[in-house]
Amino acid sequence: MLYGLLVLLLGIAIVGHYLYQKEPARAEGQDAAFRLTAAELLEAFQQNEAAANDNYLGKWLEIRGVINLLNPEEGMVYLGEPAAAISVSCLLDSVLKSSPALLKVGDTVSIKGFCSGYLMDVQLTRAQVLP
Repeated sequence: MLYGLLVLLLGIAIVGHYLYQKEPARAEGQDAAFRLTAAELLEAFQQNEAAANDNYLGKWLEIRGVINLLNPEEGMVYLGEPAAAISVSCLLDSVLKSSPALLKVGDTVSIKGFCSGYLMDVQLTRAQVLP
C-alpha cells in the first residue's frame, strides 16, 4: 500500500515537472482561428466585450493593420489608427524580438498571436510578424 502511494506521488511529481518545464506554443506552428483587420478586432471588443471574448479569447489570430507605435526594447508592436484611444498590443515571441528593428510606424503588417484578452488594448502574446 505504501509502495503504491509512493509510486503514485512520484508519477504525479514527474508529470508536474514536465508540464512546468514545457515551453508554450509558438505562433509559427499554429493555424489562425480568425483572420481580421485590427479595426475589426477592436470594434468587436468595443461593441460587445463578452461576445468578443467568446469568439477570440484563447485563440490564435492573424491581424492585419497599420503600426501606430513600436517599443523594440520590450518587443511590442501596436496596431491601429494613430489617434485611436485603443490598439491591438502585440508582444512578440522572445525568439523574434529582433523583428521590430525592421519595422517602422506607418507600415502595414500582418501579425499572428495568441489573444489573451482586452485590458486597455486588445492583447496578443507570443506574436510573430508574418512575411
